[in-house]
Amino acid sequence: MAIPYALQLYTVRDHLDKDFLKTLKQVKAIGYDFVETAGFGANTAAEARALMKSAGLTPVSAHVGYQDAVDHPETVIETARALGVSYVATGIFFAGGGTRQDWIGAGKALDASGAKLREAGLQLCYHNHAHEFIRLDGEYAYDLMMAAADPANLQAQIDTYWVTDAGLVPVSVINQYAGRCPLLHIKDMTAGTPHTFAEVGRGIIDWPPVFEAGKAAGAEWFIVEQDTCSGDSLDSAKISAGYMRQAS
Repeated sequence: MAIPYALQLYTVRDHLDKDFLKTLKQVKAIGYDFVETAGFGANTAAEARALMKSAGLTPVSAHVGYQDAVDHPETVIETARALGVSYVATGIFFAGGGTRQDWIGAGKALDASGAKLREAGLQLCYHNHAHEFIRLDGEYAYDLMMAAADPANLQAQIDTYWVTDAGLVPVSVINQYAGRCPLLHIKDMTAGTPHTFAEVGRGIIDWPPVFEAGKAAGAEWFIVEQDTCSGDSLDSAKISAGYMRQAS
């Protein structure tokens, strides 16, 4: 059974900033039925959900800031409920990379917040970049953080581009966190140095093994994202949707 795919709306943020509803309708037209949010423009979460519904889109997950997730879980719960999503994702960056205790402390803080979200019927996930894969006394910061939290309270949103950028193999990280990664960020990488972001299927990441690993690990959503686009962001998102339709 194919895993459904969504678009992280951050991909088309330049269009959303100009015309939120028009862009949502265009996202639907280029091949997406589901989206992940990263802000709502000038709208409230409830207003954004209504606009998505009018465009034929269903939100499945929402990104929030780390401090919001940790310090204001009640507000995050309200936002998620207003959107009608089951998943909330967050991430953190420590200046200088952070110490072992920084990452362990982050895991504990996210565990506490995630427990509150879980009581409300929501799942907190951690979205990685590359900086979580620094080694601290022989262990990855990412692993230290995740080990400090109960898997029921903190799950993973593994980002394939950033795992690759850190020098790791996405399939290996997905396999390591099997049963704990309901969301995968499907993000491709250009060849050459320096590399950058590519439309899914037009870069160097070997997608069939990633998709198979995701299915085996229990992933529920494949979420397309392209942080920057060399051309029009909607055109890039359309190319990625075409690939996802036939490949995932």
